Amino acid sequence: MEPIVLWQQKWGLTLHIPWYLFLGGLAGGTMTIAALADLLAGTRDRYRYLARVSAYLTPPVIIVGGLFLTFHLGKPERGFAFPLFFTNYQSWMTIGGWILGAFAPLSIAYAAAWYFGFSRPVRLAMAALSVPLGVLMSLYTGFLLSAAWMVPGDRWFVPLWDKKYLPVLFVLSGLSTGLAACGLTALVTGRLGQGLAGASTSEDVWSVAKIASLADVVTILAEGAWVYLFLASLAVGSVGQQLTFTLVTRGDLAPWFWWGFVATGLAAPLLATAVETVGERLFHTRVGWVLWVKFILVIVGGLMLRYVVVWGGDLKAPLIFPPSMWPVPGIGGPPIPGLGG
Repeated sequence: MEPIVLWQQKWGLTLHIPWYLFLGGLAGGTMTIAALADLLAGTRDRYRYLARVSAYLTPPVIIVGGLFLTFHLGKPERGFAFPLFFTNYQSWMTIGGWILGAFAPLSIAYAAAWYFGFSRPVRLAMAALSVPLGVLMSLYTGFLLSAAWMVPGDRWFVPLWDKKYLPVLFVLSGLSTGLAACGLTALVTGRLGQGLAGASTSEDVWSVAKIASLADVVTILAEGAWVYLFLASLAVGSVGQQLTFTLVTRGDLAPWFWWGFVATGLAAPLLATAVETVGERLFHTRVGWVLWVKFILVIVGGLMLRYVVVWGGDLKAPLIFPPSMWPVPGIGGPPIPGLGG
């Protein structure tokens, strides 16, 4: 049997899709983090500060991400009025439109609840809705791609967009980059001297950054373990999955995957955490710049992951054909018309 590999350089030719997937997952992560921190805060101020900065960060991220998606459409006006034009209700594009349509207003309302000082019960009610919606937002960015993973007949079409692994990977990445974005925002506002709209001292700001950093260690480890399982499944899967494994780990995408994502987004941030912890515990010195570097690396690594996934979608599952049985007419094949048998 001879495989014919199909390449269709379509997804990788635009920056809109990788950036939308990144920003959509990031917004889902910051929304989830804000809501969970708010629900668990109680009287602990540092968790309230984390919830507040996460809530403030979500609306601008999802607005910019939504614009990337909208202007990728051939007719952007259909994106703004999607309920009138999207009629395939089983499509993840349509489902995602409804998720985005609910997510964006809730994120703005939740940020406003913090800014205008709504009562805690009202805010907690919004937080309870924000947790599942934030997770759905990150999941949707994975399902949007994995909807093309199979075609009728349960056959693989885009091996890298595996619906078993990709949505969960995007949720973990969204939480990781969301924590990094929250921690980085805390450090930036602290440096500007404006605090976190309630975090009045540098110690308050530092505590938010530390919480985000330590929580991010957990998500980075989970993300790394999930990527390992994903690659292991590709390595022993179908012909298309094995070709994809080679493309990502040893082919043209390998530098982007190993250096852009694994080294930058996973390994280096863990190393930075170790350096910061050793400096604080053993030498009793605060190495603040290490957290700045760590948060930036996590965000860059999350973006590189989306580029690798989108670029990898250009490799389609190979078509398997039997070798030709009749290479020369009349020799081992059907008779040539006019010459008899």
